[in-house]
Amino acid sequence: MKNPASDSGKPLDAVGVTVEVEAARLLDSVSMGVGRGELVGLIGPNGAGKTTLIKAMSGLMRRQGGAVALEGRDMDGMSPKEIAQALAMVPQAAPYTFGFTALEVVVMGRYPHMSRFQVEGEADRRIAMEAMAKTEVEGFADRQVTTLSGGERQRVMVARALAQGPRVLLLDEPTANLDIQYQIQVMELVRGLTDRGLAAVAAMHDLTLAARYCHRLILMSKGRVLAEGTPWDVLTPENIERAFAVKALVYTDPVTDTLAVRVLSQASDKGGKTGTPQRVHVIAGGGKGSRVMYLLKDAGFDVTAGVLGEGDTDFHAAQMLSIPCVKQPSFASISPALHQEHLELIRQAQCVVVADICIGENNFLNLEAAGAAGRLVLVEELCFESRDFTGGKAASLYADLRRRGLVSRAEKVVEGVRLALSQSRS
Repeated sequence: MKNPASDSGKPLDAVGVTVEVEAARLLDSVSMGVGRGELVGLIGPNGAGKTTLIKAMSGLMRRQGGAVALEGRDMDGMSPKEIAQALAMVPQAAPYTFGFTALEVVVMGRYPHMSRFQVEGEADRRIAMEAMAKTEVEGFADRQVTTLSGGERQRVMVARALAQGPRVLLLDEPTANLDIQYQIQVMELVRGLTDRGLAAVAAMHDLTLAARYCHRLILMSKGRVLAEGTPWDVLTPENIERAFAVKALVYTDPVTDTLAVRVLSQASDKGGKTGTPQRVHVIAGGGKGSRVMYLLKDAGFDVTAGVLGEGDTDFHAAQMLSIPCVKQPSFASISPALHQEHLELIRQAQCVVVADICIGENNFLNLEAAGAAGRLVLVEELCFESRDFTGGKAASLYADLRRRGLVSRAEKVVEGVRLALSQSRS
């Protein structure tokens, strides 16, 4: 029967791959492909099936279903040598190398290009040394591999794969056991190779590193594909929570202009309730609301935020936490239109929290908007007099808000909001 992956035109294509071991299904009809010049990252928790998929696509693991094509040919009809001439694999753990030097291990990558009884020649040793130079392990050429650290051995295995001269490269946790500088070095090397036409697939644990270097990501969970696409498509807080059972911040790194992921906590229903979460609106600014927004979001509330300048720390925190807010230019006064937009968010909230922000003429309307709240919590770390820059204009307004609402410290804001929600609206 014809391999359904053979007509894709991709260097490597898997369709409906299923793998079972002792009645346990490790992969369940997984399909994926990688194009020329593309680096695809396989991400997901331990046990998701990343390594199994790498092994199944390399021919090292028997499939119970599905098909794999290598450069348009059904891999089931190819010899191990034919496969090795086109595809190289860097395993998660280095194979048995006792008694071999690093150079001898890297030269092994040339074996698929030799005849049965051929001995490696000068050209093979030159290619091996060039591969070692790329991974900065040429200084270990005469050392036995068993004397190297785990990270050094990993770089030797990458060099062996490069010496193989593959057109498709599979890497299973290529940055495992590597120091930070070598993690970057290996990923820069692989990305550089794909820029020159190599097709590569890498199973990775570091989501930020995967987002930085991979053209496309495949998120796996329990042997299936949970999401696939660009890093922006795949690395959403919702997808990360579904796959890893953690809450995470996903934001654009201002230096690399790529996505970064920061894990916050384990996912849990801390409120002990199901259904639509209650909405809490936070009036913030000047960095005073970042912690408050995080604590409320982490507690499971649906959080929105007030008028925030684009350069404000709280604005960036709201973006990182995926919290809707009313945006305005930095250092600008709140316009009537933005004030009305802000009031609408307040009307939709079950509770409003006013962070211990400084009040001046530019943001006075934020404090005025708080008067529309039905339930109110005021965060106080400093007395209002020290935060009032309106010449006393805001004092009476704040005093009225304080009489109507509950007062809380930032770290106790969740308890304050829950108490406020238990009371009737004012």
